[in-house]
Amino acid sequence: MPLDHYREANRANWDARVPIHYDSDEYGVARFVADPTHLSGVVTYDKEKLGDVSGKTLLHLQCHIGTDTISWARLGARVTGTDLSERSIEAARRLSEESGTPARFEVAELYDTPEVVDGTFDVVYTGVGAICWIPKIEEWAEVVSHFLVSGGTFYMREGHPMMWAMDWLETEELRATVAYFETEEPEGEEETETYAGVGVVASPLNYGWNHGIGETLDALIRAGLRIDRVEEYDECEWQGLPMMVQEDDGMWRLPDRRERLPLMWSVLATKV
Repeated sequence: MPLDHYREANRANWDARVPIHYDSDEYGVARFVADPTHLSGVVTYDKEKLGDVSGKTLLHLQCHIGTDTISWARLGARVTGTDLSERSIEAARRLSEESGTPARFEVAELYDTPEVVDGTFDVVYTGVGAICWIPKIEEWAEVVSHFLVSGGTFYMREGHPMMWAMDWLETEELRATVAYFETEEPEGEEETETYAGVGVVASPLNYGWNHGIGETLDALIRAGLRIDRVEEYDECEWQGLPMMVQEDDGMWRLPDRRERLPLMWSVLATKV
């Protein structure tokens, strides 16, 4: 599928983030290299939800520089990671080599992944902060289903679409000013800084799409998956809204009345 100008901008944006992220404390590449047991914070959180992956084949869609992918490999999976950013995949391959953790990484825009990666997998995984970069959730679900063996597992934990719908600049009140449901036109912004590390992002323009929980679950069901578990959380790994505060466990939460807003959600599903 030819990339439209939105996803071309996103690819350039993620290419530009790679050197900043690779050297950042948040991604912790040096810890992966120094400690063969080190896992990313995301996978440390997710591993009990997904369950034992030892000996299983696992496809990680939208893997960026591969820290979560490498973490699943360290838990025993035979992993493949894909991403539209060539510089991300170069960095992921470097991380695999320098950390001594075998992994396969391929450059593939999400919807084109079936044309690049052969075979099926026991597990398909999508990490945090991924589906907001793709325009069509139904086509995404078809890709997920394409790669799963019968009885295979899909797991995703993501930023909650209700959090994405909030005014990102409002510091005092929670106000829904961004579309909750999927729209044809994305939200665009220019960010010269990125969420991890220090440096100027040379290609700051990027675009994102929201996808409601109902839309996402229905897309997975229509693609042939059975929904086994859905959870919502009052915490997330980053400061998704200005009023959120980071607590001792490293997670960010609303400072009061946390029941007002879900910040993340997860889905566990099986290919039928």
